[in-house]
Amino acid sequence: MDLYEKQDLQEFLVFLFGKQAKNWPMNEGIFNLTYELVEESSSCSSAMDYVPRPVPYGTNPFKWLTKQAREAFVRELKDNKEQYVVCLRAAAVRMVRRFQMESMGV
Repeated sequence: MDLYEKQDLQEFLVFLFGKQAKNWPMNEGIFNLTYELVEESSSCSSAMDYVPRPVPYGTNPFKWLTKQAREAFVRELKDNKEQYVVCLRAAAVRMVRRFQMESMGV
């Protein structure tokens, strides 16, 4: 990895894990764990597309839910999938020990 890739990777990990990630070596092991983390969170991000948005005041809840189901389906069809932060953070919580161990070379 070049310097810019290492900086970008570290910024992403600091966003998820906080200041402790500033001390982690940005090596292939950390990169591989980050890839695994993003892969793991993608199924959660896909599921988040099906969570209905809040019902606006004065709206018929049944009609709103039907509309939300249609919109969720359309969102799922989009080519460009994005990761939801909540999904990334949940995966990060599950994997933090692995990142810490990898950063120590264990």
